[in-house]
Amino acid sequence: MNWYPLTFQPFYKEKIWGGTQLNSLKQIHPPLSNIGESWEISDVGDDISKVLQGPLENKSLRWILENYGEEVMGTRVSQRFGTQFPILIKYINTAQDLSIQLHPDDKMAMAKHNSFGKTEMWYVMNSNPEAGLTLGFKEATDEFAFAKAIQNNSLPALLNFQEAQRGDSFLIKPGFVHAIGAGITLAEIQQSSDLTYRVHDYNRLDDAGNPRELHVEEAIAAADYSQATDHQIHYDRELSGRQNLAETDYFETDILQFSGTTDVKLVPEESFTILMNVGDSCKIKHEGTSYSFKHAQTYLIPAAIKELDVTCDGSGKLLLVHL
Repeated sequence: MNWYPLTFQPFYKEKIWGGTQLNSLKQIHPPLSNIGESWEISDVGDDISKVLQGPLENKSLRWILENYGEEVMGTRVSQRFGTQFPILIKYINTAQDLSIQLHPDDKMAMAKHNSFGKTEMWYVMNSNPEAGLTLGFKEATDEFAFAKAIQNNSLPALLNFQEAQRGDSFLIKPGFVHAIGAGITLAEIQQSSDLTYRVHDYNRLDDAGNPRELHVEEAIAAADYSQATDHQIHYDRELSGRQNLAETDYFETDILQFSGTTDVKLVPEESFTILMNVGDSCKIKHEGTSYSFKHAQTYLIPAAIKELDVTCDGSGKLLLVHL
């Protein structure tokens, strides 16, 4: 296979808290209502991404991995995950507050759901004035106080609120109680899992007029009750070049800030690299071919590709994800 940068048809997810911003961000025509998430690269359940362009057009990610797993995933990643893609990539926009929630770790997720757990990170692309995030407990607490607050509908009072600014980045570990507030657009990188334990939903009703399900018992067992102290990722927002944002057991994410043309350092043969454009429009250049790389677009660079360049006329900001 003569490998090239792969981009996929997104899955657009309608959510009770979704709005209309992803229509313009992702150039969705005709526009959809209540779009909360764009799943860019997915191997979760029945939502298996399909290639948009080139010789592999319309081939599913699963088919590609079953036939060319090591060439795409890389030797190290293939040895660990086989033909299951380990990362789920999203863009999220909120018109209303998300439910307050948390995610299980691998051990609990495998025992209860036969699934990966969910470690994730956020990069804030845009936010309305005073929009913010719920990020863990203000002070260390315990399961009894947590359960009582859920029962009394007073959970937000226990939790830390932080305004969200463009360029902010956060690591959300399993058990960490959190929520994205209204008026925020962000890029999300996470384990390949759709497990969420919802504990507070502002008394909202679903389409049938019923309160949305809460997962109180599971959340109490999975929660991290320590005080939130290390949720935000700090980096130099003015520095030109590449900086590490997060290094976990499940993914490593860097930010590359640049203008003009930059050589993107890959991890050839060892791991794939995912590129998320969170800055101005760019072009990817590989073996004499140029690929349009718009704001809020995502590419999967197979491990078999050893090098490529990215050119941006404005302010280039890329998130680079690999294992």
